[in-house]
Amino acid sequence: MSFLTHAVVFWMVVIGAIALLRLFPDSLPSRLVFAEQGPAPRRGDRRSRYLLRWAAYWWSWVAQCALVFAGCWLAATQVPALAGALWFLVLWLVVVPVLAAIAALAGIVVLVASAKAALIGPDAVHAGIVESDASERFLERRQR
Repeated sequence: MSFLTHAVVFWMVVIGAIALLRLFPDSLPSRLVFAEQGPAPRRGDRRSRYLLRWAAYWWSWVAQCALVFAGCWLAATQVPALAGALWFLVLWLVVVPVLAAIAALAGIVVLVASAKAALIGPDAVHAGIVESDASERFLERRQR
């Protein structure tokens, strides 16, 4: 098969899997795939404090990438054949550093936004807990 055929089949499988997961929103795989990531706002939480929690979240991703990078370095020094594998080099020297750079950039942007909210304003206070419709339906079903 040609590259274009492989690409089309891949995206058909991805879109089909997403459509199948959406048909069963209460299944465990759907809840895992579509779960919200990152910190949720708390009642009475200032926007600057909420953004600081987001910055900590992004910097935890940077730390995880550094740990994976160090693990790959250790694996490359212990297993020389692994250091010669193209897939490993791409993971170690391209994918992990790019993810770390994206997370670091997001962390810096959120830190700047937090400082702006704290120093210049507006630093709004969150009035309630964010609840999605899916979580409310799940909780209603659990109470029955």
